[in-house]
Amino acid sequence: MPAMVPEDVYELTGVGDPRISPDGRTVAYAVWKIDKDANEVKGAIWLAPVDGSSPPRQFTSGTSRDADPRWSPGKRIAFTSKRDGGVVQLYVMPIGGGEARKLTELKEDVTQPAWSPDGDQIVFVARVRAPEYEEGDDKKRAPRRIKRLQFKLDNVGWTFDRPQHLFVVPADGSAEPTQITSGDFEHEQPSWSPEGTGIAFASARHEDWDTTPIRDIYVMPSAGGDPVCITSMDGTCSAPSWSPDGSRIAYLYWPGVFDDPRHTQVAVVPADGGQRVVLTDSLDRNCAPYFTGVREPIWEDNESLLFAIEDGGNVPMYRVAADGSSKPELVVGGDFMLTGYDAVAGQIVHSYHTPMQLSELFVGDRQVTEVGRVFCEARELPAPERFVAISADGSEVEAWIMKPAGFEEG
Repeated sequence: MPAMVPEDVYELTGVGDPRISPDGRTVAYAVWKIDKDANEVKGAIWLAPVDGSSPPRQFTSGTSRDADPRWSPGKRIAFTSKRDGGVVQLYVMPIGGGEARKLTELKEDVTQPAWSPDGDQIVFVARVRAPEYEEGDDKKRAPRRIKRLQFKLDNVGWTFDRPQHLFVVPADGSAEPTQITSGDFEHEQPSWSPEGTGIAFASARHEDWDTTPIRDIYVMPSAGGDPVCITSMDGTCSAPSWSPDGSRIAYLYWPGVFDDPRHTQVAVVPADGGQRVVLTDSLDRNCAPYFTGVREPIWEDNESLLFAIEDGGNVPMYRVAADGSSKPELVVGGDFMLTGYDAVAGQIVHSYHTPMQLSELFVGDRQVTEVGRVFCEARELPAPERFVAISADGSEVEAWIMKPAGFEEG
């Protein structure tokens, strides 16, 4: 059996971002692949019954990159796509099929969509360009003065004159999107309150936000208005998630300010601000896996939360009591890295990959997809071997060795 070669990168594929329907019966997920000729990642949204009663079916065309599947409270799915050009826009499509309705015509990519609880609106994030970008030729644009230390990002470009803001758009396409945040700040990760009147998000809105590593959770009226900071400006807060009863917001909390390294923790704060409760102090692990980009803490009910951690080369899922009354417990674990997960009405789905398996979708121990089976079966994929190195001070450092395909002892 042949070993992998560099050209195999064009054959890679995988499953990610699974989302369960409100009734707990169907899971939507994204399948990505690489288009060699276009030199870009493409993908489609697929649907599968949670009980395995029928095989998965492709939901969107996948002619570009369809991603971010998000269920409405009813029978629609919102998703993002580049199908009509070089900019990612927002679409909504009935789960029974048909034409996708395009909701946006923006000049910058749409990201992070989230449905309002009544299914009438969708909040999302997009960058807002300065007027100078109306001139398409960089060489003809007037000079601009950069006054922020954070002014550019890899794969994004200039950001000092393209701040990231929140928008709200009617889900039926009856009106243009409305920008609800403003200012020289970066806003992200919007989350609706259960009653639909408020939106929580992560941002740094203090004067020296670009030079001080502090970020907070804010809450603002969903119709627009002044954001209110509900966290303590003493670390980095991200990924807000409302409790089902609307009384609390869970989020990821990194407690360091100029004093790395620290573990990101899962915390809860009253929705109107107040004393936070850190839930994962007893777990000496990072609760914000870096490489997988796993999502915000998920409320199973008003009493418990699901979250992912980094643990010795793996990314498992844990559960913790929302009031901090008990220690976190393992829910889904093994020698793998989660690439996504969701939970509705006691049903949990997840996707993961290993060094010998591309990312696939699972319900419990049952594998739902086989998108990478052909790739993996056609190549010899050696298993990494774990060992422990001992530092001069006696500290143990986990390490792995990957022997080449066809390795012979000696």
